[in-house]
Amino acid sequence: MNRIQLATLQLLYKLAREDRPADLSLLAAELGQTCVVLDRVLGELEKAGLADAERVRLTMAGLAVAASSRSVLRSRPRHGRLSSVA
Repeated sequence: MNRIQLATLQLLYKLAREDRPADLSLLAAELGQTCVVLDRVLGELEKAGLADAERVRLTMAGLAVAASSRSVLRSRPRHGRLSSVA
């Protein structure tokens, strides 16, 4: 799993805990990426069984990964973007 995938899982987890709805625009803005990139990332996470791309939500497996992983959300690169390179 690459950094942007993990950050996406963690952001979806954070939003769910705060009872806030998620959509591509919000994820893109929070992670400093484009909607196109986040759409691709959600598709990759869905293929791995970690997210539901259409509903922009975690699966139970994704919830477990996000809850048990070390946060990457606070350690953004200087320009505010997480690398989308695998």
